[in-house]
Order: sequence, then structure tokens, then C-alpha cells
Amino acid sequence: MLRITIDDNPEVLTFRLEGRLEGPWVALLADCWSTELARARGRRLCADLNGVTFIGPDGKALLARMCKERAEFMACDQMTKAILAEIVGQ
Repeated sequence: MLRITIDDNPEVLTFRLEGRLEGPWVALLADCWSTELARARGRRLCADLNGVTFIGPDGKALLARMCKERAEFMACDQMTKAILAEIVGQ
């Protein structure tokens, strides 16, 4: 399961993710991301991954796409930080 909470303010659009980023939840996040990206209008885009407990291969691919589309990431867990370092380094 993945919970997606979108914090929408004038300066930054934040996606707070909680749960597992795998399987059907990746498609759900991709849909939300695409919809909100179209509405961002120059605001910073941030994905808060502090509540993510697992990231599968398809989740990593989506995060890489989000990074290319100017997402900033927040994470405190060492494993998530390592995955992000791998993605950002691509």
C-alpha cells in the first residue's frame, strides 16, 4: 500500500509518500505526478520519501523520471538515501 498526500502551497508542491513504492502503487504515483506536474506552474516540486518502507525496481524507474522532471527528494533513511544517490547519479 502507498499513501500519497499532496501539500500544495504557492512556492512548493510536495508529495508526501508513505508505504511501499512498488507494483500498482507506482502507476498511481505516476498518474498523480503527471497531473500535478501540469499544474505546478514553475513551483518547486518535492517528493518526501521519509515514510517509504520499500522501493522496487519500477519505483526506482519512476523516481528517476521524476528527478529528470525537476523533482527534489527528501529522505532520512540510509537505504532510501542510497537509492536516491544512485538515481541522481544517473
